[in-house]
Amino acid sequence: MIRHLFKLIWNRKKSNFLLISEIFFCFLVLFAVLSLVVYNVRNYSKPLGFDYDNVWLLTARADIDSTELRIAVEEQLTQKIRSYGEVEGTALVSSNSPFAFSQMKVWAKVGDGPRILAENLDVEDTFAEVMQLNVSAGRWFTKQDDAARYNPVVINRVLQQELFGDESAIGKLITRDDSSQVQVIGVVDHYRGSSEYAEESPVIFTRINQQREAVFWGEILIRVKPGTGIAFEERMVKDLSGIAKNWTLELTTVEKMRQNKEKLSMVPMIAMAVVCGFLIFNVALGLFGVLWYNISRRNGEIGLRRALGASANQVYRQFIGEVLVLATFGLVLGVAFAIQFPMLQVFEVESMVYFIALGIAVGLIYLLAIGCAFYPSRQAAAIHPAMALHEE
Repeated sequence: MIRHLFKLIWNRKKSNFLLISEIFFCFLVLFAVLSLVVYNVRNYSKPLGFDYDNVWLLTARADIDSTELRIAVEEQLTQKIRSYGEVEGTALVSSNSPFAFSQMKVWAKVGDGPRILAENLDVEDTFAEVMQLNVSAGRWFTKQDDAARYNPVVINRVLQQELFGDESAIGKLITRDDSSQVQVIGVVDHYRGSSEYAEESPVIFTRINQQREAVFWGEILIRVKPGTGIAFEERMVKDLSGIAKNWTLELTTVEKMRQNKEKLSMVPMIAMAVVCGFLIFNVALGLFGVLWYNISRRNGEIGLRRALGASANQVYRQFIGEVLVLATFGLVLGVAFAIQFPMLQVFEVESMVYFIALGIAVGLIYLLAIGCAFYPSRQAAAIHPAMALHEE
């Protein structure tokens, strides 16, 4: 029966070419959309490595040119913030703070090994406490690092694996940007600060040491007590504006920054889903129309089969089978193309992402084919042999 159906569809390949092409392109777009969805869902399910609840970010923009004055005012702002009972802790941070629309990349390598591109965050000693990082090996920055020979850094597990493999990274030197050497003093399990939907990438935390090099950072992370609301926010901004007169102060929550990043991540998925939905709708209309036309044109054949003893269920299965075979021709071409993505490591995404998307896409196309063929096939199975032969 299956062989007969394949032969039947193959003999009509010219008349079905357009529909097979639609299934092919629909599968490719569906595969692309599902690959993006699976990639994002898998990343979303992985730990961020920090806690952003009850964390605010104060951004200060000065209208003075003197770096010394900027730093002095920044210190006054920090001291004032820490004096509030609602505040649990603060930490200076570079502009690429968690969920910020900013990046700071550096090249890192060990000895003559390969160079790895890593995100560099300049952070204060209190950053781990404010963001509640988990240091799984070594330690975090402390005051004792003021006298360190090499600038201390903390890296994430991803960078450790790429630079040192299974070896311990504690105490070893890393060359940054082919010049300065830094020493690893700790390793955090995870850190995904760019987005919840982004894959974890190599990260280097560099210690802010105002004693060695005075720099104005202008970004202060603030952890407040749970339940702290807008009333305290307004009061704090008012007080800080009195200290930093004529400065631009912006206070937002890290949660809002996360939501903004989430919206940006959803845009390509929504756009591709709309295109995919349009293609699926057209393929569904095509499958439905082709099957409906075949039934009306093959009334005599259906009546003859029924007269020769074929049951209504057999007729029903035949037309369902024809649509499935038609979909198979389009899927064979699509799968042959899609399988190249994991084989060639396109976009450097895990192969499992492509295989999961491939399986779901094939299943959805077959479900679409069965759904479109259900009603026309039931109509064909309901044709009475006497009426069909009489019309012929």
